[in-house]
Amino acid sequence: HARLFVESGMKGQAPSLLLLLLAWRPARGAEQQCQLSDQRYAGVTVTVVALQEKGGVNLENLYVRAREFENFTGAVVDFVQRDVRPSGDNPSLAAEVFADAGKVETGCNGAGVYQGYVIKGNQVPDLVQCGGIANLSTQVEQSQTWSDLDWADVATAIRQGTSTYDSKVYSLPIDADYMATVVREDLAGNTTLDTWEQWVAFAESQNGTDMNGDGKPDHGACIALGPAGHFSVFGVLMAIAAPHLQLGGTSQGAFFNTDTLEPKLTAAAMSQIYPDAPSSFSFETALALYKRLVDVAVPGVSAKDAWDYFKNGSCSTWISLPGFVYKTQDTKFGTTNMLTRNVPNATMARVEAPGVPCPSRSTCPYASDTSSGLVSRAPFLATSGFGFAISSKASAIQQQLLFELFTYVSAPEQSNPDVQEWTVSDPFRLSQLDNETIADLVERGWDEPVARQYLEVVDATLNHPNAALDLRVPGLGLYMSSLLDATDGYVHGTARRRRAESADAACEAASDAWQAIPLQLYGQEPAATNTQLDIYRAQLGLPQIVRDTGGGGNEEIALIVTAAVGGMAAAVILGAFAFWIVATLRRKRALERQAEATIKKQIVSAVDALKEIQAPLALIRASDFLEIGSLQSHEALRDKGVLHFVDTTSQFIETVFTRYVTVFFSHQWLSFGTPDPLGVQYRVMAASLRRVIADTGWEEANVQVWVDLASIPQSKPLLKQLAVQTIACYCAAAHAFVICAPTTIHADTGEVCNVQSYQRRMWCRCEQLCHVLRKGTGTMWCATTEDDCRRLGELDSEWLMSVLRVFEGDVTDEGDYLSIVLPILGLYAELYALELKRRAQAVPWQSSPAAAAEAALCQVGSEERRAQTLQLVLNEIRGAKRGEIFPPKLRMSAQRLPQPPPPKTL
Repeated sequence: HARLFVESGMKGQAPSLLLLLLAWRPARGAEQQCQLSDQRYAGVTVTVVALQEKGGVNLENLYVRAREFENFTGAVVDFVQRDVRPSGDNPSLAAEVFADAGKVETGCNGAGVYQGYVIKGNQVPDLVQCGGIANLSTQVEQSQTWSDLDWADVATAIRQGTSTYDSKVYSLPIDADYMATVVREDLAGNTTLDTWEQWVAFAESQNGTDMNGDGKPDHGACIALGPAGHFSVFGVLMAIAAPHLQLGGTSQGAFFNTDTLEPKLTAAAMSQIYPDAPSSFSFETALALYKRLVDVAVPGVSAKDAWDYFKNGSCSTWISLPGFVYKTQDTKFGTTNMLTRNVPNATMARVEAPGVPCPSRSTCPYASDTSSGLVSRAPFLATSGFGFAISSKASAIQQQLLFELFTYVSAPEQSNPDVQEWTVSDPFRLSQLDNETIADLVERGWDEPVARQYLEVVDATLNHPNAALDLRVPGLGLYMSSLLDATDGYVHGTARRRRAESADAACEAASDAWQAIPLQLYGQEPAATNTQLDIYRAQLGLPQIVRDTGGGGNEEIALIVTAAVGGMAAAVILGAFAFWIVATLRRKRALERQAEATIKKQIVSAVDALKEIQAPLALIRASDFLEIGSLQSHEALRDKGVLHFVDTTSQFIETVFTRYVTVFFSHQWLSFGTPDPLGVQYRVMAASLRRVIADTGWEEANVQVWVDLASIPQSKPLLKQLAVQTIACYCAAAHAFVICAPTTIHADTGEVCNVQSYQRRMWCRCEQLCHVLRKGTGTMWCATTEDDCRRLGELDSEWLMSVLRVFEGDVTDEGDYLSIVLPILGLYAELYALELKRRAQAVPWQSSPAAAAEAALCQVGSEERRAQTLQLVLNEIRGAKRGEIFPPKLRMSAQRLPQPPPPKTL
């Protein structure tokens, strides 16, 4: 195998594990026979529509890797080569893909001739709606190549923006695209460029000066403005607009109200979504900044022309796709980059995407502390990047061949060096941003500080919790062209057609144009808008809205909302709309209606928080856990290849929790830096794991373990934050919940740690509550020594009350309260709804859904005892002393959440 690999042209490199496995691993099929053959796909031919191999925007690495793959497998991989733009008689890459796989705008009439495609992330929903590309989720889960693909290594934004739709995987990534912001460092000096206002002001200050020594006035900005394609022009505008339109995280989206599909292009639309945000958070503000930048930009140039102007020193700022930027900055074993070679002493720096000043974290929860104050950023993932998709019409053997080929190309061993050599493949993995990559860049001639800054900016972009996904819906071209057309008169002052000439009129015209597009695509309203809204929500990872169709709808969600809202007529969780004293009865009633709508929205969001995972679930096999000898970090175990990753909610529910049983370990940390400095907890965990397996009769091979240090990323703060936010979802679904609370001493404080100190911790209470309200205590164990691990039986009211009062628990960081508000709110609402449903149906307690689920009743014995326990629970939920539905600390924490808009319909 090594000989073949060298002959394929990759001398000096070792063959990847995947290529070696391809030669001998068992063939899939009914017989599952082991075939020792390195020609497993001999006689099988596939054709892939892809970017061209050479010249222009190319994907040369795909062709090199495909030839390697052919050498080992016997496959024949043919390519239909296309450029990103039409060329001669050849259509563009996108047009060729849509012609074959189907497009909603043209009636989904795909020819179905080809088997594989290179696509952009923003094309996925359109192709899925036409049934043109295959759902890869099952192959991803079952594939033996999965460990090579290393899904958790792919940056969060790329998994969301390129690969997944509706929590399913449809493409494998090979690239990351976003709008990169670059400045002439020698001109900027110490200029602060945290906000878009500062960015534009700097460009204006440099415009008209001679920046390259040719004696001619130069420009403040290099941006795409010409006829080379709408997506580059649209990308620059949305790079400025995104932080003005999206404040509360990627899942909020930068384009529409996620409840109504009303465009975020008008002041009225934004005030409905963000009632407490300053007026500067608006598309009109962003459009004014864009106009100012256009006024000092090189006029009418394409993205490539803008690149040429910048590398020749003719601009002080540059906004472009990362491939152009990397090629300019890369020294490629030289001594200087393109800019410095053309303009001696000129230097360039890629900087974080500017943002918008924000008054508080309650308004902008993901804002950064900067020298300019609190700034909310939203790096814009223009087109998201290239990925590989497989035709749904390809045969089973062709789909499997392409899946293995695309996995091989995307895997770190191949893609990590490729992103440094081929400009269309830009870094899209965490392993492409580490210290080893810095060393590789230094070897290529980069200065170490420049390499480090470059990778830090890419990391901050791809893993930002408020990264803005590009628009990923059918009719994308209509949305882009109508926005640019509606704003053209204001931005450029032209009058080629009837166009709005003022900023507010331009925003209104663009909004009207966008609201008409669903009707063009799907026909009859309101079904057209609802269809597009469902697609928009799915591409953001949000569940579908349950609509009242006259037949009852989703009984569970409706009951939860009705139950929670019914008891809250005068109580307002979020407080933004709640005013008890108003000047007139009409105003009072209007505010009450707004408050009720806000509460409904918050309850639905809370229930959704229990059903959607925000970060990949990382589990370790019981056998591996018993062998590692100590609690080890997520990164250490990932590098050893012993973690099992689940990325989507559908896999989380349909695969892991049907194929495996899971054990969730809950424990307190025994030092500030590491959870188990002396190994006491690991030994108790290992012993209790054996006990649980023995008590349940489970097969050890089918048992997976979740424990925080191993299952939550530790070195990447943003990934860690997302994983922490999903703990409630994990522990509520676990088959077994084990409290590990040995008596020992905290290494830093010297305090005694035991069951009592465990029970005082807020996180420990939260984990218990999430599991109890879903599973009861019949699936819970408590381990205090290696020899003492016992099931939790009937527990007294004091224990139950301490769990219910989760917000009274101790925390190291007060901010932790905020991170659990939504899941706890959702669990309380579920419980309250179950009881109201039982009462409405006059169902005996023994037969009620809550009893069947043992929701918060802790397996109490008699009916009288059940009734007493239920009353205890409901009193705590209502806050009996004050007549409140939720505990005071929950209300106070909830008030710090971003305020959701009142939905027009439930």
